[in-house]
Amino acid sequence: NSDAGSYVCTVMSGSLSVMSNTATLTVYGQPVILDHPTGSDVPIGRNITLTCRATGLGTLVYSWERRSSGSSWSTVSNVNTSSYTTDTRLAIGQYMYRCRVRNEAGSVVSNRATVNVYGPPTIRTDPMSQLTTVGMNVTLNCEGTGGRLI
Repeated sequence: NSDAGSYVCTVMSGSLSVMSNTATLTVYGQPVILDHPTGSDVPIGRNITLTCRATGLGTLVYSWERRSSGSSWSTVSNVNTSSYTTDTRLAIGQYMYRCRVRNEAGSVVSNRATVNVYGPPTIRTDPMSQLTTVGMNVTLNCEGTGGRLI
């Protein structure tokens, strides 16, 4: 801000003057988020580390918030750094994370990062044994579910 700087007060009386000590004015602005966290798909039991980078004057204080389907945002306990590693005990589902950064001037919230936790694939329908003759086409069907099917 253009008002930031050093200031002195001068008091004049006729040809006499006196100057005050210098006062410094520091103008804080809200933090600015430079790098927002990015989500990912992860198998159950595996961590993902989310990172949020901000800039601003003064002390930057980070906190993380999580939201699962159908719930509201809640603060992740005991995390006050610019990166957060998810809990490996997350259930299968979709989770959203965001970081909040604050300083003396206020706070800002990052874009949300979506983390999809998926489970292992399973067989829903096994192929059926068939009897055929030479030269005949045969189709064996198999159906899977869960995980990230390919």
